[in-house]
Amino acid sequence: MTIRNSLPSLAVATLAIVGFVAPAAADAVADFCKGKTITVVVAAGPGGGHTKYTQYLAPYLEKYIPGGPTVIVQNMGSVGGTKAANFLYTRGRKDGTMIGIQLSDTPLASRLRTTGVKYVANQFQFLGGADQSRSAFVVYKSTGITSIDDAKKNQVILGSTGKGSQTYVVPTLVNSMLGTKFKVIKGYRGVGGIYLAIDKAEVKGFQSSWSGMKIARSHWIEKVNVIAVNAHTHLTDRPDVPLLKDLVTDPNDKKVAELMAGNMILGRGWLAPPGVPADRVAALRMAFEKSFADPKAMAGAKQRKMT
Repeated sequence: MTIRNSLPSLAVATLAIVGFVAPAAADAVADFCKGKTITVVVAAGPGGGHTKYTQYLAPYLEKYIPGGPTVIVQNMGSVGGTKAANFLYTRGRKDGTMIGIQLSDTPLASRLRTTGVKYVANQFQFLGGADQSRSAFVVYKSTGITSIDDAKKNQVILGSTGKGSQTYVVPTLVNSMLGTKFKVIKGYRGVGGIYLAIDKAEVKGFQSSWSGMKIARSHWIEKVNVIAVNAHTHLTDRPDVPLLKDLVTDPNDKKVAELMAGNMILGRGWLAPPGVPADRVAALRMAFEKSFADPKAMAGAKQRKMT
């Protein structure tokens, strides 16, 4: 089934490494892709930003991938993105008919050799990226928490997808480095599951992508406080919110905070597993580039207030 949801949020983004597809190679790719289905493995549950970005792009990718294949989404949210990354790396089809969009935690977990990681992050083949998001500590105003200092005095319950996710790692580190009292409840299926938990008042906030929340829960914007940003640059729409790395003073802790701040650089990045033939990778990269530059896609992104 082709996914054609006109869902919020596409950042008109810049591709890294866009290959030129020669006519003969394009013809070969078109012959291969015609009548095929390309599955995009999303390392998160339905309802989150990664799913919505992929759904928004799907019809444009179908238009620009040679041969006009059908593009579908397969959600595989679990273990902070490790399940999907492992699957794509070890079992994903290596013929170009299976690609993925991974969480920002994917590269760091690989370098840290987190338990259960079976992939080598830099062996994935980057295809294109949209929305270099910034993660933030977001809490409901009803908690009375307006700053990190407030979170040092009062417990705040945050939702998390699991120990391998930034939704768990960052609050836990901040408790250690700054003395905050974040209580992290694990086990929610994707950030969408955390949003539902907030709707049910099971938890009061989260540490994850700010732009993702604006896509999925735009009506929360005036109901929440952003108390710190885990990134190297400030939020454009809330520039006064402090950067986490600037709140940390201990020299060793500061190195950790600066490392974590770079965790979002991957943003919403689509990847092919290792082993996909070079001509098909080049064709996929070109399809992403053309999709991002498509006037209709750009207009729709602006209309939906995509970052």
